[in-house]
Amino acid sequence: MRSSAFIVFLASSLALGLLAACKDGSPTTPDTPGLVFKGTISSGGQRLSNVSVYLSWDDSKSTRTNANGVFQFSGFSGINFIITPSLKGYAFSPSNYTLAAQPRSDLNFSAVPASYGSNSGDIAADFSAKNQSNQNVSLYEHFGKVILIDFSADYCGPCRDEAEHLENLYQDYGNKGFQIITILTSGSPAEWAADYSLTFPVLDDNSWKLWDIYGEIHIPLNIILDRNMTIRHKESGYNETTIANTIEKYL
Repeated sequence: MRSSAFIVFLASSLALGLLAACKDGSPTTPDTPGLVFKGTISSGGQRLSNVSVYLSWDDSKSTRTNANGVFQFSGFSGINFIITPSLKGYAFSPSNYTLAAQPRSDLNFSAVPASYGSNSGDIAADFSAKNQSNQNVSLYEHFGKVILIDFSADYCGPCRDEAEHLENLYQDYGNKGFQIITILTSGSPAEWAADYSLTFPVLDDNSWKLWDIYGEIHIPLNIILDRNMTIRHKESGYNETTIANTIEKYL
């Protein structure tokens, strides 16, 4: 009997010790098989169907609203998430939700016709310019992707340093819904693309038409757009870690 009691005591002690270790140990990604995010999208009191909605950050998924304007995400895991609706010509309130790993069923968005600007939080307006092959390329050809707009110039040393890294960035994320557009305010797009073996659009802005809209302080200037063309990052200089982290946040 004493032996049996000792075994029970030992098992209980081990179980408590493991529980304490789990509480005191390093944080881990939670197992969230039942985690569900659900909400609606409406405009003027009417539910909108077939609107694209994206989940990003720790996991990456997309869906569309059903005939009742309802969307739902399930079967994902992680700790931090962002939900972003995307519909050309519309802005949303809120523009997105930043969420933790807790079920939510109240993620409701209101859609209104978009207004456009050039500051963080604004929706970028469409534009077009000639690329390195002398073909017109527009920003909204890539609507629904996460986009890095890079303003550069051929006389700018830091711009050349950045160009050496951008193709690798594009290859890392391009198949996940990411696009880079370089806008050259001085120099030949064809020569720039050839010098750095770039496979994404390099646009001619020697007239400074686009720089007059978006430019500030100095180049290189990097702008990151989410999947609804909202400006989420805008900064002069090239901080590769910040740029990569922001891209991953919205992909």
